[in-house]
This record gives sequence, C-alpha cells and structure tokens, in this order.
Amino acid sequence: DGFGTYTPAGHWNTIAKEPIIDHAYNPLRTARVFAYLNTAMMDAGISCWDTKYYYMYPRPPQADPEIKTLFGLPNFPSYTSGHSTFSAAAATVLSYMFPENEVLYNQYMHEASESRIYSRIHFRFDCEAGLTAGTTIGNLAVDAAKADGSE
Repeated sequence: DGFGTYTPAGHWNTIAKEPIIDHAYNPLRTARVFAYLNTAMMDAGISCWDTKYYYMYPRPPQADPEIKTLFGLPNFPSYTSGHSTFSAAAATVLSYMFPENEVLYNQYMHEASESRIYSRIHFRFDCEAGLTAGTTIGNLAVDAAKADGSE
C-alpha cells in the first residue's frame, strides 16, 4: 500500500472486520475474535523481532550490493520476515474463527509473504521461517480459543 499506510496487523484487523459484520457478531463475540487475533499477532511480533536481533541476518541488498530495491530497506535485520510471521499467525486464527474463509486467508498470507521477496527486502528462507513460526503461534492462540468455553 505504500508509505504511510498501516502495518500488517492493521490489514488483518480490517480483514477480520468483514466476516464479523457479515455474521452480525455481538460485541462480546467481536471482542473475542479481535482478542485472539491481536494476541497472536503480538506474540508473532515478539517472536519475529527476537529472532531478528538474535541472528542479525543482512537483507538481500546488504549481502549483495547489486540487488536494488524500489523502496529502500527497513532499518532492522532480515531473518525472519515480519509480514510472513504476522500474516501466518493471523490467517491461522481467522481460519479457525471463520473456516469458510480459510482459502482466502491463506491466499492473503502467502501474498503478504511473497511480496517481501518480490520487493527484494527478504530472502525466501526469511519468509518460509516466518510462515512456520506464525502458524505455530497462531495454533497456540487457536488452542486457547478452543479451551475458553465460548463455543
């Protein structure tokens, strides 16, 4: 979406809003969706940034000056991809909450991840590791949602 737009978490909250409206969720049910979604994304962010600063892996243009980007480089390490980690966690939670949209959420997740490779700011393995971590984190949130007794 370009500079000055909201982050992956903002996108996923907007994505979550549509089925909430379509299902006419009450405030309590709506809060439950947003609570599990955003808790998973927060945990994904913590995991991702902890990994980034543990490994301090360079971005593609830092490893090879021949590689150019259109938008410049984020000022933090490459491994793992934040967009991939956030998106996998979100897609996993929303696929549980709204299983009829699972294919769409997985499509969005993969598009977010691939966009980082196409923009040349991540290596593929950054994104693959982010998808794996985010899915694991999302599944932990789903497990908590299954156990909360609100089904």
